[in-house]
Amino acid sequence: MTALPAFDDEPLNRHRWITTYDHQRSYILPTTVDTNIPPAGSLGGFGAHDWARGHLVELHQRLGGTPVSLHYQELDSGNPVRNPVGQEVTVTLRDERGDVVTVVSRTENWPFGPRGDHWELAVDGVRPRGGLHTYPPTLPYLAFLVYLHLGRRLGPAPHDALPAPLARFLPPTRTDPALGGRP
Repeated sequence: MTALPAFDDEPLNRHRWITTYDHQRSYILPTTVDTNIPPAGSLGGFGAHDWARGHLVELHQRLGGTPVSLHYQELDSGNPVRNPVGQEVTVTLRDERGDVVTVVSRTENWPFGPRGDHWELAVDGVRPRGGLHTYPPTLPYLAFLVYLHLGRRLGPAPHDALPAPLARFLPPTRTDPALGGRP
């Protein structure tokens, strides 16, 4: 992955939004998604594949549109021992307007990763605010970061609309013109 234009260059080094529920999710991909891993988990399956599938499912749930593809890649050190360095997940979605959105999440792990514990996010080739960190965030939070980054381009999502008020409220010192000036 090449250096990305970024909103912030200072990585945070604390975990974000971690709950016990975050490690208990199981994700299933639609059959129309082009992927290089199984579309559903199984007993004895790789937890990293669940984590990769979760990227697409959580991003689709947050952004809407149509899921297109998911590519999971294990990174290795390249030396003869082939020590594991980390993972890279590339997700492609088509948003509700038909534009293609590509999200790349890359994690490197100590002691073999060239940067130690490191996580980086790219959305259409740009690192969003909060997209550089020591540890990867939970998948719902990752989807939220992408949503915030794309917010100006995509506009508000349907679930962002304010709920209709339950009743009209007037402070006791105000009068209502519809009632002839009475409170």
